[in-house]
Amino acid sequence: MKRLLLFMLCVPLVLSALAQAEHPHLQVTGAWVRPTTEATSAGYLQIRNYAEQDDQLLTVTSEQAMMTELHEVIMDGDIMRMRQVEAIDIPAGETVALQPNGLRIMLMGLSQPLIEGETLPLTLNFVSGVVVTVEALITFDPIPYILPSDALTERALEVVQDGYYVGQVVNPPIQVHNFSAPSSDEAVTQFSDLDGKWRMVFFGYIRCPDFCPMTLISHRRAKELLGDLAEAVTFVLVSVDADRDTPEALARYLLNFDPEFVAFSADDETLRRIQPDYGFYYERRMNANSLAVYTIDHSTRSYLIDPDGVLRASFAYDTSPNALAGALSWYINQPDDE
Repeated sequence: MKRLLLFMLCVPLVLSALAQAEHPHLQVTGAWVRPTTEATSAGYLQIRNYAEQDDQLLTVTSEQAMMTELHEVIMDGDIMRMRQVEAIDIPAGETVALQPNGLRIMLMGLSQPLIEGETLPLTLNFVSGVVVTVEALITFDPIPYILPSDALTERALEVVQDGYYVGQVVNPPIQVHNFSAPSSDEAVTQFSDLDGKWRMVFFGYIRCPDFCPMTLISHRRAKELLGDLAEAVTFVLVSVDADRDTPEALARYLLNFDPEFVAFSADDETLRRIQPDYGFYYERRMNANSLAVYTIDHSTRSYLIDPDGVLRASFAYDTSPNALAGALSWYINQPDDE
């Protein structure tokens, strides 16, 4: 009984903390800032407006910057011009990206160097009165990190034209960002620990009654159909419910499907940071009768990452194990283009 009462007290705090970083109608993801030893840098992110009304980003502040401004880049032939803007429109139902060579957050008068791998808190203020605070990753790599189309991309698109199923090809491909999180395997502490193998990634949670267990069953069956080729693939569940899906609980859960599967217990900040790479969605839904009970709406696609950490394809929930195994077999057997 004491444990239940403690849980009921803790859950509102957890959800309250989430609300400070993500308003129900505004989702801010993929925040990043360029490293620098100078007094000026730039920040970027994506804002999704789920409301039926337009909104505007008015200001972005940081305790480490004496002054911040919203800017846009205007190309005049070969000349780049930066101009301050008073606000950035966030139309209803749309996503607005602040990205290099476009809209950006200028950070001026920085009080200390921005070191790669660390984070910088940014507070966004909207005309609707919403205030959102995010931890921006300090990195040289854009989020998402879009790569040029390559030979594998071209071959995948060609076989799709010929009627062969290899999933929804990601074109151009995306170099997904590494992340650290507790996992069901004590030897795996970050996503890059799985480099060197293909990875089939799914975002879900233990208490999902249908889609998550059915997806894992489909993954298990596809692995069986692959036979010896299955050694080249790791099947990965990334939980969107880290507060309840502990590494120990995830390890027990995976025993129902395949003990060789790996699951990460990723917190909300980590999920917000990597969301633009994959385009997945999740949102917690409270039970009106109990603050201790909630469900999670989430996307249901699976994502195929190559051995170098590049997103190559995605697969709908209802993809059959046979089709999934056939697509995985095709990718695994492709020649190394290096």
